[in-house]
Parts: sequence; C-alpha cells; structure tokens
Amino acid sequence: MVSSLSFGQILRPAKWQVNLSKTEIKVGDVIDVVFKAKIDKSWHLYSNDFDPELGPILIEFDFESHASYTRIGKVKPMNAKKHYDKIWEGEVSYFEDTAEMRQQIKVLSLPLKVEGTFDFQSCSTESGQCVLGDDEFDLNYPSN
Repeated sequence: MVSSLSFGQILRPAKWQVNLSKTEIKVGDVIDVVFKAKIDKSWHLYSNDFDPELGPILIEFDFESHASYTRIGKVKPMNAKKHYDKIWEGEVSYFEDTAEMRQQIKVLSLPLKVEGTFDFQSCSTESGQCVLGDDEFDLNYPSN
C-alpha cells in the first residue's frame, strides 16, 4: 500500500519576502534588494559563501538585466552561521529561523525594475531530509 500523504504535501520550510531597502528612490541612489526568509523550526537553509564542491546546494540568484539598474558585487549573506559539517567534510554556511541576503544595486533610471529568480536548499536537522526550493522576485519603483 502506498501512502498518499507524502505526495499531497509540498514541503516549503523557507518562506521568502523580497523588498527594496528604501521607500523613496531617486536616480543615482545605491540601495539593497533585501531577500528575507522565515525558516521552519528544526530546518536550516544553506547560504552562498562556502565551497560549492562540498555537496550542499548553495543559494543562487539570477537577476534579469534591465537598463534601470546595475548590480554592485554579489549577493551577500547577513550573519550566516558557519560550522564544520562531518557529513560534507568541510565548513558550510547556513541560516536557522531567519535568513537575510542583500544585493546592492545602483539606480540608473526610473522607473526601476528588478526581477529574477533564485534556487536554494533547506535541510531538516531532525530527519536529515533536504528539499530544493525556488522562488522569483519582481520589484518595481514606483509601483505600478
């Protein structure tokens, strides 16, 4: 007998919100695109600042090019935890409870349009189960 319970539920241990760091924006401003996640209890989310060869899937962001902005540097994790992981045999960087990542951009013209997608991996510290997730973002200023 096959249980349908596991098939009917999609695990989403990380729930994301994406916003701009300022509510008043003008051409020439340097602002952040802020990615924040609430992470379910007993789960963690891998960051993007450790060796991708280790095994866990690093969070990866894909920004669509647009004439209204330019990216400055890479997406940076804010206060990610680091530890040596015996399973992966190396130091990994991750978040528990909440995650915050920031991408600095320079506003070149208005209206500002920042959109793209990101992929990530969350793992349970209790069961060891890992799930892949993806999400998209579409930010406009002024909002339409």
